[in-house]
Amino acid sequence: MKIQKRPETLAEVAAISDSEESFGRNLADLEHELVRLSSRKGLLSAIEARPSRLARVFTTGVIADAWLAGYAEELAYRYDLEYPDWIWEPSRFLEAPYIHDSHSPRLKVWHTLKSPPTFSRRNLFVDLQLPSVKLRPGRPKKSSAHKREMNRRRVARHRAGKIDNGHRHA
Repeated sequence: MKIQKRPETLAEVAAISDSEESFGRNLADLEHELVRLSSRKGLLSAIEARPSRLARVFTTGVIADAWLAGYAEELAYRYDLEYPDWIWEPSRFLEAPYIHDSHSPRLKVWHTLKSPPTFSRRNLFVDLQLPSVKLRPGRPKKSSAHKREMNRRRVARHRAGKIDNGHRHA
């Protein structure tokens, strides 16, 4: 069984989603990655690339397209990021309202009232819980792979500075 890496951007979510179910799973996987971010630059890189249109891939893809745009806009708004241009495309807005869990009258009202403006302006009515991204001032965290690579380079420089008999080069 091949292990697939989690998507790190909204564009990757769209690229690997081929159904409503896989879209939901991929978006959840992205949320797990977003909570690991510590800088605005990292968060911006997760939303800035234009996702491919899912309306062409599965029947509820038009809802997914609007959802991705609303999600990007909400993250940009909450974390004071530059809004990506692609979120304003007319194809990222629904013509008819979509209410999540509309089979229940109570949930229908709940989602209509609790939907963030970034979603409701797109005719999407959901009770959204964004992942809690903890941005920190200063330098962003480095990945384990980056730290290993820097350590490997440091050791290589140290070894290159020695001569055969164990004395340092002057």
